[in-house]
Amino acid sequence: MHPIDTGLSTSAREGQPLAEQFASAPVLLGRRDYLSVLLRLTAMELYKLRRRPLTRISVLIALLTTLLVFFALFLFSTGDGSGQVVRLLLPPTSLNIAVQTALTPFTILIIIIAGSTAGGEYTQGTIRLLFTRGPTRTQFLLAKVGAMLICSIVGISGLSISGLVIGYLLSLLRQAPSPAPFLTTSWLLHTGLFLLLAMFNWFIFAVIALFFGILGRSSAAGIGGGIVWYLLEPIIGQICQLSSELVQGPVSAFLRAVPDYLIGNNLATLMAHQGYYIFGSSSISTLPDAEALTVLLAYIVLLLSIAGWLNHRRDITN
Repeated sequence: MHPIDTGLSTSAREGQPLAEQFASAPVLLGRRDYLSVLLRLTAMELYKLRRRPLTRISVLIALLTTLLVFFALFLFSTGDGSGQVVRLLLPPTSLNIAVQTALTPFTILIIIIAGSTAGGEYTQGTIRLLFTRGPTRTQFLLAKVGAMLICSIVGISGLSISGLVIGYLLSLLRQAPSPAPFLTTSWLLHTGLFLLLAMFNWFIFAVIALFFGILGRSSAAGIGGGIVWYLLEPIIGQICQLSSELVQGPVSAFLRAVPDYLIGNNLATLMAHQGYYIFGSSSISTLPDAEALTVLLAYIVLLLSIAGWLNHRRDITN
């Protein structure tokens, strides 16, 4: 921290009113290098998210839904004499249920939060104040991206741990059988990758919402564009798959290849490959992991590049 002295001596301040003494007190500023400014901007974004009622409501909905899912499994286990249902409350299966619960309905929640975060600056006009206070426009965009990355990490981790704890506590009421040994080095490695992919899943859709929020300069554009993308992708994949069977030649080959370049299919492929080692689930996808990861990274680079270009070139005076 670097104090900036106002030039007034202590004796000169003694005769001043209290308000003037506070006004003339040294001002403490943080470090002005690029990374320090970026970290403070990210902390500011997280503070705004933490104080918003929308974020608190979203967290509450996610936790309550996770609790209801495992409580429903607990109720179904009442009439199951084989004990198959109650085993779902125990790890490692409970981890898969918690993560899939977080990804299936709650990806829309991260889209809403991300879209309103970027578009809200334009809707409320605070974007002008931010761009005149010193930080660059690139730092403004990177701070939004960093905040969404932290939200994805905290959100997936919190819901996964909550699911594991809730499932284990409910299993104690049913005298569930002890789970088979699974805590091996290989299992922990693949589980770590599985959770990282779940966080990446949330993050990439948050980037999509940020992109549409900046493109449309409103919260509605960010939220609407992200949700439409999320819901429309599976439909496009199915249409292309069905259409490829009705035509022949290069057009059929092109339509069959389109689903391999959709975000949802590539994310599902990566998680299914890790799920094979963790939960023993089968994967019908033959798409290589390297190719799927390359496609997803290309999407992120492309969307952030366009958003950054718009952020630099756009006039925000009107």
